[in-house]
Amino acid sequence: MHDITDIPLVIEVTPGLFVRRAEDVMTWVDMGPYGVVIDTLEKPETESEILADIARTLGPKPIRYVLNTHTHYDHVALNGVFERRGATIINRKVHPLDEQGLTLCEGGRRLIMKPIPPCHTELDAIVHFPDDGVLIMGDVFGWGLIPLTTPLTRESAAMLLDFYRQMIALDPRVVVPGHGPMLERSHLERYVQYLPWLIEEVKSAMARGLDEEAIYAAVAPPADMHDWWRFLKWKHADSVKKVIHAAKRGRI
Repeated sequence: MHDITDIPLVIEVTPGLFVRRAEDVMTWVDMGPYGVVIDTLEKPETESEILADIARTLGPKPIRYVLNTHTHYDHVALNGVFERRGATIINRKVHPLDEQGLTLCEGGRRLIMKPIPPCHTELDAIVHFPDDGVLIMGDVFGWGLIPLTTPLTRESAAMLLDFYRQMIALDPRVVVPGHGPMLERSHLERYVQYLPWLIEEVKSAMARGLDEEAIYAAVAPPADMHDWWRFLKWKHADSVKKVIHAAKRGRI
């Protein structure tokens, strides 16, 4: 069976806002006199294909800005392609953002890039199009995966859930992750229920004396999340593993 991301697909989410859905997700948007790109994939060899897609959808207007939700390699590989064509690169490593973030208002569209807590890296950001109902989250939310690259603790779990609740309050119509298919607000809402449940289920299984292998069997993926992208394939098991390791160390 083919993965839904095997064949990249460019989707016009709302007029003038395009998402290239694949294993790695890239977004570009028409801001009237210029275009803006958000995240630039991990494969430099896609350069010609990407430039052709942008030209086909935005026409000849220049890309003035490239925004990165974070600077892991799979989100910045084509930054140089656009920089050589005159674009300004904006991410928190090269362009510090204060609490107000960066706002662009052009062509009847409003874009807000804001710094967020360290949900995936120390320098995460989101890009929000409030009038379009589109929220670009990079790797801070990904179809059931605990996105933390630091150890799971009570504090980091609480921080993550609080941040997701803030994103839910933005009432996005479309949530664009860093990888895989697009999401809706309901996915965030479901995850806010899932993570506390998962932590309690794993801790309960450990209290019953189950070994690690038995815990994986006992804490089954919720049936209503089975169709989440790669959730059954590895994400749920990875999350169980992270909770087990945190619980063994008394972190949760």
